[in-house]
Amino acid sequence: MRSLSPIARRVWRLSALVFWLLVLIAGVIVALAVDGAGPWPWIGPLVLGAAWVIVVPELRWRRWRWDLTEEGIDIQHGALTVSRTLIPWVRVQHVETQRGLFEQAFDLATVNVFNAAGSHTIPLLAQADAEELRERIAARAETDDEDA
Repeated sequence: MRSLSPIARRVWRLSALVFWLLVLIAGVIVALAVDGAGPWPWIGPLVLGAAWVIVVPELRWRRWRWDLTEEGIDIQHGALTVSRTLIPWVRVQHVETQRGLFEQAFDLATVNVFNAAGSHTIPLLAQADAEELRERIAARAETDDEDA
């Protein structure tokens, strides 16, 4: 199975850092505004946020795998629990790429695969790889559609 771009860890760390900094700021405000709150409103987010920023992106990256098989698109992901999904080729309705702010900054893209049940993503691939993957999935889905 294939993995995501190694830069995905940086993007996830940066996203988590922004979130936990906002939580930390809120905790500091609570600690200053509430008499007797003590340091816990900001120490908790500081410790939990630091652990989250260091550990979770690495776990997510190590467990994120995807591949194109004869049956369909095989996706495995998770940090603490691992989920595995197989999207049969005949169920693929359309596929697209998207690039958020962090993805644009790091020259990455996410591939979204749509079927009747919803959508599935393969995030944080190098932009050129994402474009190629989108074309391969679209071509394979069209071929299997014509065979049905």
